[in-house]
Amino acid sequence: MSRFPALGLLFALACHFNPAARANIEAAREVEERYPLRASAAGEDCLVLIIRTDRTLDDRTVEAIHYGTGERTAYPGGIQQFAIDKRFRAVLYRDADRGLWTYGSITREEAQSIETCR
Repeated sequence: MSRFPALGLLFALACHFNPAARANIEAAREVEERYPLRASAAGEDCLVLIIRTDRTLDDRTVEAIHYGTGERTAYPGGIQQFAIDKRFRAVLYRDADRGLWTYGSITREEAQSIETCR
């Protein structure tokens, strides 16, 4: 009888283990090397790239970062092209004022409750 709780815990942990997540987590770190932003992989599939900043952003700034149209483009085509190249399904931006911008295959509801991959 005492084995059932341990097996349940092991099963729960195994369900959330995604070996492909490591590549996505590493890709998010690559964003941090190129941009003065914090980045992480998120979602149950680890295919959402979350970009965070301690600054307040506006639509124009987010679009410049996303599409690579600003003066400081660290990746040709911006974060959008980076996400395509690294096979993320969506990009989510969050700023200091809890602003939220989404691009790609993600709903607003998912974006508001998404958890980062570890």
